[in-house]
Amino acid sequence: MSDSAQNLPTLRVEWDFGAEAPASIGRLIALLAAIDSSGSIAGAARETGLSYRNAWGLINAWQAWFGQPLIVTARAHGSSLEPFARQLLEIDRGARRSLSRALEHASEPMRVLSLKPAEHDSAALRFAASHEPLLNELIRQLRSARADGAAVTLSTHGSLESLLALAARRCDIAGFHCPVGDLGRDIWSLYRAQPGLPKLRLIGFARRTQGLILARGNPKKVSGLADLTRKDLRFVHRQPGAGTRLAFDLLARRAGLDTRALNDGDEEHTHAAVAALIASDEADAGLGLEAFARRLDLDFIPLFEEMYFLALRDSAAGRDTAHALSALLRDPHWRARGRELSGYALDEAGEEYDMTGAETLLFGPPSARIPAR
Repeated sequence: MSDSAQNLPTLRVEWDFGAEAPASIGRLIALLAAIDSSGSIAGAARETGLSYRNAWGLINAWQAWFGQPLIVTARAHGSSLEPFARQLLEIDRGARRSLSRALEHASEPMRVLSLKPAEHDSAALRFAASHEPLLNELIRQLRSARADGAAVTLSTHGSLESLLALAARRCDIAGFHCPVGDLGRDIWSLYRAQPGLPKLRLIGFARRTQGLILARGNPKKVSGLADLTRKDLRFVHRQPGAGTRLAFDLLARRAGLDTRALNDGDEEHTHAAVAALIASDEADAGLGLEAFARRLDLDFIPLFEEMYFLALRDSAAGRDTAHALSALLRDPHWRARGRELSGYALDEAGEEYDMTGAETLLFGPPSARIPAR
């Protein structure tokens, strides 16, 4: 763990309004403070790490709880706080000022402990992976199959961040995806260029179709990427560093689109969230997996095919884990799941590749696969 001050543990306080109160009073107070300083709910949502939809959901839930309005909105004049919300902020700030010295003193023993060398259960299997619904099923199977009771954990990140977590030994397996064909070459080169990336062994997990997810019936008559810069379209982005965001930015550049001209909408961290935002009429379009568009009966324009891989260090322990995962994923019952999901194929599930073999799979003739042992 870093010993820089910003990464050291700090004891904090949180208001408790009881079990029946809405969640996240701390996020509400942070959101109100950001609205007060910026005059914009959209800007405050970005500043506090919320989507616009979630910010409004938080505000509405607490307005109902308090029985008091919190926000004043006026067209062309932004947003400001009602007097009751300003009182909330004043009370919170006063309480934190009065407790700050005691909390700082109480934090010190935990800071000392946190500087000891990090330890983790060597038997645990840690996944860091880009959002993939079938991966949750794999994790459940692995947990039930591990007779020794060792933990299997999953943390969701963008593809790039997941590979960096593997390089930093913060995980044992990284899940990432890359477009098939010419679109994927630059993205693959970006992955390979990351500092500290070890020699990898890759396992094919799923072949997926991505494209534009659109509102049911496509009421805005979107026909392709060129329509996304229209002023009447609300586009929802994935977060920077996500494999889907990397692909979108590359597609937009190749189409000659100025992504800065896109409506400044939400950023979501999963395909499910993108589809849900469009289904709830909070956005008109977003790039995501076909499976989620079909699940919510939304329109879909396919744009590219991609491979999702599981990456492990090419070490003795990594190879043993890879062989065990490969056996599970090559099972006919597992591969049959691909026929149940729109835009999925699991023909390569469980196949093992070195980096050269994976490149051939993505960009060239059929790859010579590494025989499973």
